[in-house]
Amino acid sequence: MKKYILLDWDGNLARTLDIWLDACHIAINNQGIQKTDEEIAASFGQFTKYLTEWGISDVNAAIEDADKVAKKQLPEVELYPDAAAVLETLKEQGKKLALITTSPHENIQHLLEKHGLGSMFDVIVAGDDVENHKPHPEPLDTAIEQLGGNKEDSIMIGDSDKDLGASENAGVDSILFYPPEHERFYSLESLKSHNPTYVVSDFKDVIDIVN
Repeated sequence: MKKYILLDWDGNLARTLDIWLDACHIAINNQGIQKTDEEIAASFGQFTKYLTEWGISDVNAAIEDADKVAKKQLPEVELYPDAAAVLETLKEQGKKLALITTSPHENIQHLLEKHGLGSMFDVIVAGDDVENHKPHPEPLDTAIEQLGGNKEDSIMIGDSDKDLGASENAGVDSILFYPPEHERFYSLESLKSHNPTYVVSDFKDVIDIVN
């Protein structure tokens, strides 16, 4: 049984992957670079690093372009099916919930309010709260400490190699959320190389796993 539930936002609770994929494509195309969907998806959470590796001449301009395009669509983003219901059930069961995201607070706070999740999380660790982002363990360690929890009773739920890598590095069990639509973004076999403790395609399965 797990008491402390750590959850990613983008691509895990919120259906933002398409938005960020399109925004990043536009941003790097403006710089004369083209990459596949999977290459773009691999850059999520470490966009600056990948832009540099791809030889982008003006990294800051590319980041600003991506943010500008994405922010036009983010206010309308929806949650994955059953995500809100699962969170409510976990709260009713007495679980402590932490949202861990690379996105800054300003990108997520209004969405939490829109979907009635403003008071759902006991802790929120956003990208502007830590020096090191996932897959570094700092965001998970920070969340567990703020929850007053421990790693043995904690589990991370996420969709990407960054989430799974952070779980590995922090020594925390993990659940990979991989619905059919994620085949566009990630290779399941590649994600499995990061040793998720569990893999689910339906978010409701999380409830049985943590109990």
